[in-house]
Amino acid sequence: MDRKFLLTALFFMLLFTGYNQFVVVPRMQAEQKAAEEALAKTQQELALSDTASAVAKAKKTSLPEELYSFQTPSAQITFTSKGAGIKTYLFKDVLGDVDLTPYKGEGFFDTLPQADFRETKRTQDSITFETQLEAGVSMQKTYRFHENGINDVNITFTNQNKQEVSVPSFTFNFGPGISTVKSELKDNERESKAVYLTQEEGKKYPTLVKYGPKDDSPASGKDWIWAGVQNRYFLSVLIPQGWTAGALHTKQEVVTTQKRLWGLMGTADVKGPQMQIDVPQMTLQPGASVELKSHFYFGPKDYQTLEKLPYYLNRSIEFGFFGALGRLARNVLETFYGWTGNYGVAIIMLTILIQALLFKFTLMSLKSSAKMKKIQPQQKRLQEKYKGDTQAFNRELMALYQKEGVNPVSGCLPMLIQLPIFLALFNALRTSWSLHGAGFIWWITDLSSKDPYYVLPILMGAVMFFQQRSSMPAGMDPTQAAMFKYMPLIFTLMFMNFPSGLVLYWLTNSLITFGIQTIANKKIANAK
Repeated sequence: MDRKFLLTALFFMLLFTGYNQFVVVPRMQAEQKAAEEALAKTQQELALSDTASAVAKAKKTSLPEELYSFQTPSAQITFTSKGAGIKTYLFKDVLGDVDLTPYKGEGFFDTLPQADFRETKRTQDSITFETQLEAGVSMQKTYRFHENGINDVNITFTNQNKQEVSVPSFTFNFGPGISTVKSELKDNERESKAVYLTQEEGKKYPTLVKYGPKDDSPASGKDWIWAGVQNRYFLSVLIPQGWTAGALHTKQEVVTTQKRLWGLMGTADVKGPQMQIDVPQMTLQPGASVELKSHFYFGPKDYQTLEKLPYYLNRSIEFGFFGALGRLARNVLETFYGWTGNYGVAIIMLTILIQALLFKFTLMSLKSSAKMKKIQPQQKRLQEKYKGDTQAFNRELMALYQKEGVNPVSGCLPMLIQLPIFLALFNALRTSWSLHGAGFIWWITDLSSKDPYYVLPILMGAVMFFQQRSSMPAGMDPTQAAMFKYMPLIFTLMFMNFPSGLVLYWLTNSLITFGIQTIANKKIANAK
């Protein structure tokens, strides 16, 4: 065997041996020592009555669920012993009691649903529950209700041990789903959302962030003011006080089923949002207590009430893109209601006011339509004369417009102005809690829901029909004539399920416009 080979082999053997002796072996010894120390620490912690793991899970028992009833001025509330959450929230509505939490689940504001709580104290405006967790840690949960609707839910953990205890993260639960009044149940799946309010940098007012049926991903809990669930008319949120909540987790749960096409196509699942708010891990010193204070709101989205409360709860009511107009319209509506005591009459007064403000533009549009109708025969003759010569026809048509003082664009201006007003009123009226249960006359007992006998939308369609017929020029293009003919029918069908308050506005608006149009047509006819 070659001497160089032997020397080289010996060198690598010495190198390998030295590497193992001075690098690998010390590293393994260090890792083994660290593992032994970790095991000893774990055994020591377990020996200290298993406090670290004991609080992670409340003691699981086979105790049956107990329910505790509690009465407030606005609701009949039932609490569950499993997590001390709100199992039933029966809101006392003007149209009858509404169960806002009819769906199966842990319960609203539920914490540690695996724990068995028992009632320990009750006053006229508060109720307290308590449970004993493993490892000598007790948990107390107190609900206190106030007249203004900003209520309290406070949780206190007390460490009865002589050792430090770690309380792992847990959650506040909301949902699944939040119910609503009978007239809104059909649209409730679309309207129900998990929400939170956050203050964005550079913005004057906080922003409402919504999570709909397709938004199942966890939401960041950073810098939010309150979080919970809502629908068109109701809101349930937690407002932490002096502690920072963790992440928000949202998902959609099946809450009930509904018939499809009156049951001819079977049933479909109806989903509702569920939100869980993380409470970060905390440490309890020997014999110490930690209290987590929170405010909460659970009730109707009454703009007038929420506007007076803190935490920008009124931001939960959305007025759409033309929000400023919507809020202005609502304030004027409330003023008129204060004068009349009838929201239907107030809507009519608001419509008359809007028409008075837009009278100049409406008259301009009607005059333009009347003049267009007047020159229709001449325009028809020009079409026949310059058939096939578009350039010559357009030139002669513009000359005719100039001669007769017709401006086709002026006829569209009032519609462009009325569109944002209509959209603003639409959002203001459909979200108005004030109109909920507000009657007008006879069969209209709730201006926030559809006309039960469809009288208002049919009357509205009839007025639109006569209005279109009186303004339709002779010899109109058949396609345009068909559109004018069927437009009232389309609007009638579309408005069938709209809130009757909104249909009342459009009916009153159409009647006033028709009256102005009739007078304008007579004056133009007499001026010939």
